[in-house]
Amino acid sequence: MLRAFHTFYLLRVMVKILLSFFNVNNEHLFKEVRNCIPHGSHRKFLIKEMHEGGLMGNFGAGKTLIMLKEKFFWPHMRKEVQRHCFSCLTCLHALSIASTPWEDISMDFVLGLPRTSRGVDSIFVAVDYFSKMAHFIPCRKVDDASNIANLFFKFVVRLHRLPKTIVFDRDTKFLSHFWRTL
Repeated sequence: MLRAFHTFYLLRVMVKILLSFFNVNNEHLFKEVRNCIPHGSHRKFLIKEMHEGGLMGNFGAGKTLIMLKEKFFWPHMRKEVQRHCFSCLTCLHALSIASTPWEDISMDFVLGLPRTSRGVDSIFVAVDYFSKMAHFIPCRKVDDASNIANLFFKFVVRLHRLPKTIVFDRDTKFLSHFWRTL
């Protein structure tokens, strides 16, 4: 009898401890301050959104997991994030080994900088996968695809030739205009 009471008491304490980590607010379940996401398509959507990073480009599995864990919780999150990141074509291309300089490059922008006296508030970045050499080209946040293509030709192609592959995380409309301008 004493043993059954002791087991029941331990079980009660364990449930209280577990429940102290979880709470319900506005019909949402939270673990501490992180929203608990049930099994389903919302998880895939959240992983995709965090991984692609909006204007910042594709993050790796580690950074994606860190950003998700700040706001969300679900069991086996690490496995799902790794599965998504290892099937991402942009990430797989970025991991491929370049064989010669300026044959495979990536391009991106650094936005939100203070405006200079020349009106420049962003940096267009082109990085070579082989040598890790980079060009940091001043530009304006409002520059369109044709202006960026002209900068690309002036500062990259003129010095290194047109690369075989370019990884550039922009929308299809921008990329289409960029390639037509080149």
